[in-house]
Amino acid sequence: MRLLAAIFAVALAGAPAAAGADRGALTLELGPSLSLLSASPSQGAGATTLATGGGGTIGLRYALSNALEVGGFALWETAADYFHSGVELSTATGQVRGTLAERAQRYGALAGVHYVRGFVWRLHLGAELGWTREAFTRRDLLDVSDPSNVHSFGLGLGDRTTDLLVVAPVAGVEWQFADHWSVSVMPRLQVLVGGSSRVGLLVPVTVGYSWYVF
Repeated sequence: MRLLAAIFAVALAGAPAAAGADRGALTLELGPSLSLLSASPSQGAGATTLATGGGGTIGLRYALSNALEVGGFALWETAADYFHSGVELSTATGQVRGTLAERAQRYGALAGVHYVRGFVWRLHLGAELGWTREAFTRRDLLDVSDPSNVHSFGLGLGDRTTDLLVVAPVAGVEWQFADHWSVSVMPRLQVLVGGSSRVGLLVPVTVGYSWYVF
């Protein structure tokens, strides 16, 4: 939240009084992204992990007016290994408690509306709604009671996927550094709803190219 507020304050201070989106502009944007998320175990109750990730985004925006844009983007993150301690699972012989090791990967899409203010430097404020899927592979519950003899419980845990609704307020800055070309930083505070609801931060850094289609 502090990062979003800081971007808003800096961009608002430097923006001209009039709105400055380009009505009729269709912008294709592409670039890397970073994320920060409270990751929960894919099964059972246990400790969450503060996970960082990297990936890429591709998006399309259209300016309905000089102050209003609609658009959407797709995101993909590289797989990362997580370890959740104190996870308790039910088996045929009773409850088993250990550390859940798993590989997680996320991808999804969002769409929404942005209010745009400024000319060369443009402030974006908006809201987006979308979906994300978490895919969990290489899942195994480990017995770590003896640090010198860490081993698997041998439960044969299969792969899992989880689909989540995403609600994301947006506050970012776009710089039009050349005719048709721009670069932007658009942090999104993502509220993931469904299963274990969580909050995360997604920061795409993209280069965009605009056509004027009207």
